[in-house]
Amino acid sequence: MDKLGFNVAGYGCMTCIGNSGDLPDNVRNLVEENPDMVFASVLSGNRNFEGRVHPNTKANYLMSPIYVVAFALAGKIDFDFESEELGNGVFLKDIFPSREEVNSIIS
Repeated sequence: MDKLGFNVAGYGCMTCIGNSGDLPDNVRNLVEENPDMVFASVLSGNRNFEGRVHPNTKANYLMSPIYVVAFALAGKIDFDFESEELGNGVFLKDIFPSREEVNSIIS
């Protein structure tokens, strides 16, 4: 996961309101140049409010960790996991654990 850019940045309030780091320059510039656009994020957390992940993200959606990773791989929030591939012919159903796999871990 580290090779793909997924890292644990912190827990709790450390990641709130952008404390986990700034947006990349090209993204920040895009946000600032388009004040009428709504930039969104997905997060696995216990609270939600405008600017939760970063002051420039107005729409934030709470999800399970696997969906946070899936949306990051998709690269957009308006993604249909049933019909769109994550890349190279791979769909979420191809990498999502089955109910049996999950149950074998928690049982």
